Amino acid sequence: MEVHHPHHPPKSLKDYASEFIVIFVALTLGFFVENQREHYIEGLREKELAHSLYLETKADSIELAEVIPFRIKKESYLNELYLNYKEDMDDPVIQKRIQVAQFIGVNANSQIQFEPRSAILRQLESSGMLRYFKDIAIQEDLLKIINDQEKIRIRMQREANVYHQFVLPNFIEIQNVDLVRDLTETGKNNRPLSVLLEEYLHSSNFLIYPKIKPTPAYLKRLRKSWEFYRFLLAATRNNELKKYREINTKLLNDLRRVYHFK
Repeated sequence: MEVHHPHHPPKSLKDYASEFIVIFVALTLGFFVENQREHYIEGLREKELAHSLYLETKADSIELAEVIPFRIKKESYLNELYLNYKEDMDDPVIQKRIQVAQFIGVNANSQIQFEPRSAILRQLESSGMLRYFKDIAIQEDLLKIINDQEKIRIRMQREANVYHQFVLPNFIEIQNVDLVRDLTETGKNNRPLSVLLEEYLHSSNFLIYPKIKPTPAYLKRLRKSWEFYRFLLAATRNNELKKYREINTKLLNDLRRVYHFK
């Protein structure tokens, strides 16, 4: 028994062209859809990272607004000590000023420390995600802020080294630890010491302690250490912190402009 297979007419060039066009269009559409999907996901990721970066940068801005004024106050007290301190005085007004100037000017260091937040920046830099930010101004901001953060860390470490190696060893001989014990009620009052000192300065209370009269040679070393430390603090504030505050503000403004953050 013979089996007859159906005969298909041969395909023309037009048929092949039609099939090719159909396949080409399907592949092109698939590529286009996938490309759009990647762009959409990347856009979402970009905005998510931008928002995290915005919050991190804003937190730095808020902290700087507290650190810089306190540094100015500390520098002012150090300058006052350099110009006026010779020994403890009997006059309550003058002596209270000396007491407060010594502790805020020399001891109060935690409120002048500034550690730039960099968790998001490090993530962006290490993962190559800086490319997500297409805006040229933001790209420039990020590169500059990364560089400025490192300069601040180096400067803060230098301040700490100078304080512990040069300032504190000179000052500790005349440091009145009993004043801190009395103001904090031996640790029971946990309010910030700088606040307690300012309140004490403007109160009618006067705590009397044995007078300290430094020798001329010791006083010379002491005053020199205070002035060097003041100069160092002022230089950091007028250079590294000022520049960082400027780029911090610019980055915040650029992020608001591009992503409409509030």
